[in-house]
Amino acid sequence: MKKPVAVALMILLVCGCAMEEQSRADFERHNSSVLRNSYQDDSMLVFEAKAGAAFPADSETAEATRMGWLQAWLDRRGLCPEGYEIIRREPIDPGQPNFHNMDLRYLLKCKSAPGG
Repeated sequence: MKKPVAVALMILLVCGCAMEEQSRADFERHNSSVLRNSYQDDSMLVFEAKAGAAFPADSETAEATRMGWLQAWLDRRGLCPEGYEIIRREPIDPGQPNFHNMDLRYLLKCKSAPGG
């Protein structure tokens, strides 16, 4: 009788840790990036993300993290199921609109139309 209870508790503990880790990843993604439609071209998407001490702009590891955030946004919204192409990546200059206080801007196009 004790063994099944211990196994069940262990499963709950592992599931709880996995859910907490996912919540932490979602929190980081929401605070460090945003995905929106382009204001100039409806066929394009704009991904903006943080760079800096925690995620340097020239770090391969940080870029891989940013690409993970981008993919999570796309998956969550059901966009670009056939993949995407990054058309341009650039720093956001101080004079440019930057409503979310991000550092890098990526212009991307779905390999199929957004959402379809």
